[in-house]
Amino acid sequence: MKGKRYILVMIGFLVAVEQGIKLLINNRFLDADVPILKPFLYFDPMFNRDYSWFNSMLKLGVGKWLHVVLVTAMILFILLFYAFLHHHGKTSRLVDTSFAFLISGALCSWIDKVLWDGSLDYIELKGFFTFDLKDVYINVFIGLLLLMIAIDHQGMRKVDDRAVIETFLRFIRRK
Repeated sequence: MKGKRYILVMIGFLVAVEQGIKLLINNRFLDADVPILKPFLYFDPMFNRDYSWFNSMLKLGVGKWLHVVLVTAMILFILLFYAFLHHHGKTSRLVDTSFAFLISGALCSWIDKVLWDGSLDYIELKGFFTFDLKDVYINVFIGLLLLMIAIDHQGMRKVDDRAVIETFLRFIRRK
């Protein structure tokens, strides 16, 4: 129960911080353009109405509701996989923390699409893209996952991918 409470509190905190920042920017700083680290990093808020990085970069024209459905499915998959890990005793504070960042990023993405009608991105990496805190959350998850692989956390390097997939699919069928 202690681990579940930890991850729920962390997710609530991370989502509240990300959405609070967006509310503040939207109400007071939407027209700001402030250098953070010249000439590379700027605070330059803008709404991304393309709903995803892939849709924006590849100019796919995929609409809002398909994105909402995809993000909802992804959130459900992430939650199922986390429940699977928890059920099999494969969680730890590091695993919980990494999933808290991933789930928070996914929930913030869903909130962006449903409530903001796009993403209020505000950190510009000049010449590349503009991102927000949810993107940082997802990248923190990736960094923590790579760290867990590098340090062989809970024997991750010895994991049989096929066996994990088969066990996960059996777990889903029982749910």
